[in-house]
Amino acid sequence: MATILLTGVTGAVGSCLAPLLKKRGHKLICLVRGNNPVARLQKALGNADDIAVFNGDVTLPNLGVCDCESRQWHGRIDKVFHCASSIKFDEALAREITCVNVCGTQNVLDFARNMEIPEVHYVSTAYVAGDAETFSESDTDIGQKCRNVYERTKLEAEKLVKVWMHGKHSIYRLGIVVGDTVTGWTPSFNGFYVFASRYWQFKQAFACKHADSEKYKANGIGFNPDGMLRLPVYGKFSPDSTLNIVPVDWASRLLADLADIPAQGQVFHVIHPEPPKVRWLNDVSLKHMGITDFRYGDSNGCDPKSLLGKFQRIFDRGTASYIPYITHEAKFDVSNLARVLGRNYAPPQIVDDALIAKWLDYAVSVGFGRD
Repeated sequence: MATILLTGVTGAVGSCLAPLLKKRGHKLICLVRGNNPVARLQKALGNADDIAVFNGDVTLPNLGVCDCESRQWHGRIDKVFHCASSIKFDEALAREITCVNVCGTQNVLDFARNMEIPEVHYVSTAYVAGDAETFSESDTDIGQKCRNVYERTKLEAEKLVKVWMHGKHSIYRLGIVVGDTVTGWTPSFNGFYVFASRYWQFKQAFACKHADSEKYKANGIGFNPDGMLRLPVYGKFSPDSTLNIVPVDWASRLLADLADIPAQGQVFHVIHPEPPKVRWLNDVSLKHMGITDFRYGDSNGCDPKSLLGKFQRIFDRGTASYIPYITHEAKFDVSNLARVLGRNYAPPQIVDDALIAKWLDYAVSVGFGRD
C-alpha cells in the first residue's frame, strides 16, 4: 500500500476519495488550510482517524508545510493526488483562480520534487476541451478556445504536469461531478444544479408572492390546479448537445482504482460514455420540480420592461456563466480507462428520470446548499 498526499480533501471529489483510499489500506496525508485543519478535515470526512494532516495551502511555496514536517516526511511519500482547485468562472477573479489552479499546481510539483515524491496524479476537467468538436485523451492544446478562466487555467496546469521531469504523472479529466447514485448527496451545487436551483428559487418566491394575482397572470405566470408553476422564461439549451455529468461516487471509485496502480504518464477521461442530451436533462428537471411552459430559444422577443422581462433578466444573470455548457460539448473518447483498468472498469449508471429525481430531491432537501 502507498503513502499518498491528498490535496482538496474538503471538496466534492476529495472528500469521497479519501475514505476509499483509506479503506484500501493506503496511508493518507491531507493538506488542509485554515486555523483548525483537523476540525475542517473531520467535518469533511466524518471520521479522520489515522489520517495525518499538513496545515498548508497549495498557493504557498512548499505548500505552506513547516520545515519540521517536511523533514519528517521527506522520501516517505509515494504519490501526490492533487484534487485542490478553484471552480469559479468569473473573469474578475482571474488572478485568484490562476493562483489556485496554475500556481498551486506548480507548487505541488515543486513540493513533489523537493520531497522526492515519484508520482503526481492530477485531477483536471474534461472541459479543457473548450469549444473543440472532439477531444481525445492524447489531445491537449489543439487550438481550441477555452470558454472561461476555469477551463483556461486547468489547461495551463495540465501543461505543467506534462512537462514535469522529476517523476511520473497521470492526469484525470473529469466530467461535471454530480450527486451520489444511492443517496443523491453532494456538497456543492454548481454545473448541473445551477439551472435547477433557479427554477426552485422562482417557485419558492412565486408561492410566497401569490402568483395567481392578475399582474402575474397577465405575464403568463401562475400555478395550475395540479400545482405546476407556469414559468414562460427562455433558455438557450441546445437540442443536440450533451452534458457529461458523472456521479461523485462512481468518479471517486475510478480514481481510487487508478491510485492503486503506478502513474502511467497518460491522460484518462473519467467521463460518461453515454451522456444525456442537455435539453432532455432540463425537461426532466423541470417536470420533477413542477414547472411548465418553459421556452427554448432566445429571449430577445421578451419585453424587457414587463414583469416577465424582469424575471428573464434574473434568470439570465444567474445562469450566464453556464451558457457555453448547454449549447456545446465536445465528444470525448474513454479508451485508456478500459485498457488500463481492464475488468475493474465499469461505466457509470445510465442517467435516467429516477436518478435525476434523486439528485434534485437531495438538492431541494438542503435548499441547494442555502439551508
